Amino acid sequence: MGKLVAGAVLLVIAFSLLLAAATLRSQRPGPVVNLVRLAGYVVAALALAVGAGSLLVVIDPGEVGVRHAFGYTDPGPLLAGIRFVAPWSSIERYSTREEQWPSRGESVEAIEALSSEQMGMHVEVSIRWQIDPMQAPKIFTEIGDENQIRGAVLNAIRKGVRDGMVQYSINDISKRTAIANTMEALVDSALVTTPRAGGGKFRIATVTAFFLRDLQPPAQVVQAINNKIAQEQQIETERHRVEVARLQTEQQRLLNQTLSPEALTKQWIEVLHDMRSSSNLIIFVPTEGGLPLLNIGDLRKNLKP
Repeated sequence: MGKLVAGAVLLVIAFSLLLAAATLRSQRPGPVVNLVRLAGYVVAALALAVGAGSLLVVIDPGEVGVRHAFGYTDPGPLLAGIRFVAPWSSIERYSTREEQWPSRGESVEAIEALSSEQMGMHVEVSIRWQIDPMQAPKIFTEIGDENQIRGAVLNAIRKGVRDGMVQYSINDISKRTAIANTMEALVDSALVTTPRAGGGKFRIATVTAFFLRDLQPPAQVVQAINNKIAQEQQIETERHRVEVARLQTEQQRLLNQTLSPEALTKQWIEVLHDMRSSSNLIIFVPTEGGLPLLNIGDLRKNLKP
């Protein structure tokens, strides 16, 4: 629309210059008349170029355009390329590339949600989303520009996260994948809306990826969990200590039963029997246990060359 107005203004200027040149020519011909006429032709050519340019619009790759004028929105989106439009139309552009929330440089928003026990949970998520180019006219009519789309996506994220968290209890914190899948499905469904004027539902955007970055229960619950873990570890340590003491007692009992005087004497005799075939000189020291004494006669025979 701006180009059309500019072209009209330039055309009026060109017409004024040509009219002035015609007036001067009738009154006082000369080189000035030719300069004024030339300026009129140049301005007229410029006006025609601006007017022709208002008929064309270039939609860049990764964008979609919506044509609207005088309260009417064209239901057909303008896809990437060179498009012919009415010169009085305005074009609203939307990015069809994948968007991310939170965007680069933007701080992560902590969403406070309730578990099934109504305990406050600290949740941090990030998502990637994308609009459908064919839904751009409805998005423009029902939602607005790109900033308003981002606001609608953010509201859907908050709703989906809270509705998803309330389906799980504190004890389900370890089920991060299941919780993330539930939240993603609810966020994606929250991006489907119904036009105010009626008609079928349409999708504002589609969730292409969902990330559950952090999930923390209240501080008092974390402290209680840590205390419980510490108690369980202490109980396990005491249980191990008792088991070791029991095994030691059982081992001592078995030793007391096995190492009787009769058993020791039997083992001694077996050792003496095995030593008969030995070529080494062996001396047996007498003890008070009734064991065999040293045989001096056999010792002398063994010592003779």
